[in-house]
Amino acid sequence: MLKPTLFLATILLPLNAFAFDNIEINRSDVPIAALKTAEHFAPGVIFTRYAYEDENGTKVYEFEAHDADGRHIEVDVLADGTLQEIEMEKTENEVPMYVLMELSITQPDFVPTFIEASIRPTGEIVYEFEGMEHGEPADYEVLDDGRSVQLLAGS
Repeated sequence: MLKPTLFLATILLPLNAFAFDNIEINRSDVPIAALKTAEHFAPGVIFTRYAYEDENGTKVYEFEAHDADGRHIEVDVLADGTLQEIEMEKTENEVPMYVLMELSITQPDFVPTFIEASIRPTGEIVYEFEGMEHGEPADYEVLDDGRSVQLLAGS
């Protein structure tokens, strides 16, 4: 059942106000510049899924693959070839100890179930943690410097 505010929003907002997430497409529908950037930043990876998201009127192309260990990799690129983000699934053993410590100190009741390293165009690395806290789903980001634990919106 839709919540009343969500129901009203779907009636009152025009269709073009919504973001379209994960629209799967064929490789042939991907702009060449975006494909070249994804292949450059993930050499040797065979992409198995191509999609895009509409983020405020801008298409962000998503290239998905799995590494040799079966872990998820996603490269997000704009149509002109501008890198937006590289996301790589990680285990707790691959996360720097100071990042894990900061998360456990600031969120002692949080239990991670999925971890991803997100490399941004600036070279900054952000660790994204999905998990449970007080019986509810929660997502946190921690900068690679071990500071700035943030609850992600929608958690």
